[in-house]
Amino acid sequence: MSQLSETTINKLADTLVSDVIDYINEDERLMDFYFEVIGDAVCQKLGNKNKDGSCSFDSGLSSELIMAIADRIMITTIPNDTSSDLLSYFRSKGVNKR
Repeated sequence: MSQLSETTINKLADTLVSDVIDYINEDERLMDFYFEVIGDAVCQKLGNKNKDGSCSFDSGLSSELIMAIADRIMITTIPNDTSSDLLSYFRSKGVNKR
């Protein structure tokens, strides 16, 4: 059990979350992860998994699709209050539908 109260831990988390998101977004491993996992997901939906684990696409899709999907993924904070209307929250943050 932590020697810090739940309130203190929550205040620390609220204070640090933006810095942690910045750190994650600046880490090259994030894009490597996105590209690998997005590629796996695209392969599962549109491609054929080869015996060696590689993927081939019937329609000639390339990394451009994977990059376009990665561009649409965003790491952000959400309100602690899960009863909040998330759509309104994101609209207030200026997140537009693509």
